Amino acid sequence: MKKAVSIFIMLSFAIAVSFAGEIVLRVWDRLPQMGIVVDMFNSKMKSEGKDVSAVFELIPYEQQVSKFIAALGAGRGPDIYSLDLIQYPYFISLGAFLDITDHFNSLSFKDELPEGILNLGRYNDRIYALPYELDLSVLFWNKDLFRKAGLDPDVAPATWEEMVEFSQKLTLDLDGDGTVDQWGFCEVGSAPGEYMFCFLPFVWNNGGRMFDNTGKVVFNSQETVEALQFWRDLVAKYKVAPPASPQWALGDVYHSFVAGRIAMFPSGNFHVTPLKQDAPDLDFGVALLPKGKGEYATFGGGNMIGIVSLTKHPEEAWSFIEFAMSEEALVEAFAPHMLLIPRPSLYDNKYYATVPQMMEFAKFIEFAVTPYTMKYNEVYDPVLYYIQGALLGHIDVAEAVRKCHEEIKRRVE
Repeated sequence: MKKAVSIFIMLSFAIAVSFAGEIVLRVWDRLPQMGIVVDMFNSKMKSEGKDVSAVFELIPYEQQVSKFIAALGAGRGPDIYSLDLIQYPYFISLGAFLDITDHFNSLSFKDELPEGILNLGRYNDRIYALPYELDLSVLFWNKDLFRKAGLDPDVAPATWEEMVEFSQKLTLDLDGDGTVDQWGFCEVGSAPGEYMFCFLPFVWNNGGRMFDNTGKVVFNSQETVEALQFWRDLVAKYKVAPPASPQWALGDVYHSFVAGRIAMFPSGNFHVTPLKQDAPDLDFGVALLPKGKGEYATFGGGNMIGIVSLTKHPEEAWSFIEFAMSEEALVEAFAPHMLLIPRPSLYDNKYYATVPQMMEFAKFIEFAVTPYTMKYNEVYDPVLYYIQGALLGHIDVAEAVRKCHEEIKRRVE
């Protein structure tokens, strides 16, 4: 069936735009910064006297999948597409992207690309897409509150045990009225994507997984139960996180952090720039989320980039991707906007240097993990229902993990 679908796409998709002999590549992306890359590429091609150029179309996030499916069916899609990386396993399985393994192997920097994200661009041991613009989940901490609590302001908790210890010192009734005014930590979870981005790394750094590298559901494990119990204990046992925080939206948590009511919270690089704008005097740090009995892990989100199947100009399309992955393009298009790039060797640049927290992310990229499944959106409902239910004390933790596993398995396998 997959072969038949692939052949259909191959027969229906071959399309490229040409004017007066010039090859014009169509580039889709959900990020406007790709327009900068396209302009730079066009200038380069012109300076080299090549009859190749690119045109850019911004695809709204909520349309990136539906519009691509429609384009594939109608044969009017792009030559190059950079979209939400979580969507690649599905589209690669359909044959929607070209095998770029040989090109990938020729890259001098291929070994620095995060393996945990690159895996989503791999199918049957071949490479079809590369990590591009990234989002990584981390721990934010307020250094001033650490100082006041007698903690080293430059050292974040490295383990679950330290997280409890630090959070207990940071959870305070400041006015003596019997009500906590400052919390050590805050959970997040008004939406399933927030649990995936902020909670799932605690499963990983305890040695658990939601999926293996083939997409098989392996969520029901002692490691997962321990991670969920740990989050539950932060609220119910240690009382270092607001009791209602499993229902708080990430934006609410962010504003409480800005107001100094929370000392630590999980989020991503996308909150660095707002913090600099909303609280320019706030001294904060970013670190990997504390680990349990496993290895450090961060949720790897963002975009991958690939060549859509049977473009009439695959070599020119690869030339575009090769340029898009270059130091010139990545640093000049994305770093000024404080967006994360996939090559840690490029983080020592003039833009990130103005925001030291951004340079820290170079250390985190190697720990990026992204769930591998062809039906990612299908996990949302069970994750929200069972994980949040356990954190609020409505469902036994082990039962919640087991039932969540069963429901995800029913939906995706």
